[in-house]
Amino acid sequence: MFAWNRDRRRRQTLAVPVTAVDHAELHQQLWQARRLSVEQQSTLIRWMRVFTAEKHWEGCLGLTVTNEMKQAVAAAAGLMVLGHRDWYFDRTQTILIYPNAYLAKLPASSQAAGIVGEFPRAGETVYGGPVVVNWKDIQRARWSPEEGHHLVIHEFAHQLDMINGPQADGLPPLLDPTTEQRWLAAFTDEYQWARRCIEAGDRILLDDYGLVSLGEFFAVASERYFQTPEALASYHPQVFRLLEQFYRIDLREFT
Repeated sequence: MFAWNRDRRRRQTLAVPVTAVDHAELHQQLWQARRLSVEQQSTLIRWMRVFTAEKHWEGCLGLTVTNEMKQAVAAAAGLMVLGHRDWYFDRTQTILIYPNAYLAKLPASSQAAGIVGEFPRAGETVYGGPVVVNWKDIQRARWSPEEGHHLVIHEFAHQLDMINGPQADGLPPLLDPTTEQRWLAAFTDEYQWARRCIEAGDRILLDDYGLVSLGEFFAVASERYFQTPEALASYHPQVFRLLEQFYRIDLREFT
């Protein structure tokens, strides 16, 4: 019954006409909008309406969540699944927004080792729980590529990564198990190659944080895929092709 009511509300929301004002507001929230066709922009706007309506939004440390903040998060998250029909991050019910980077407790593994304290975080993704972001970082990325970083894309890439399991292992859901195995093998090769480059003292396009694990590699590469697609395709063509296979959209087509 719940799913039926949800789907009915979604159909009603998606049926609302898209206006010129809607398109103008999208361009304010997402610089990539100018690389999308008008039809894609309209699809994204309708998706954003469903997403913002269905999620629970909560400001932290006294922050009041505004419609502008919701739209900025929704625009970036929706861009990521524009190539997939009816993906609304249903496992993500709550989005927490801090005004700036925040202090978080060390993970349980560190506490078990006797290491206690807090450390600064820009954002966080919890399996079956909230997505945490901060408004300062979001603002920097929504108007320009900002050196390839986008906090919302990073955290929601983790959400996509965890659709098929509780761990962010660098493997998003693909067509079938065989395709997933081939994809992960190729993606792991690229990850290991990037680590060897850094160990040899060579520079790579991707942020060093992406070399912590396959899950972070997928999230950081996803940021680059949407923020600096030309650069990623040039410096890491295999990574670009793998992400294109999953995201099913190439922002270079509209430049």
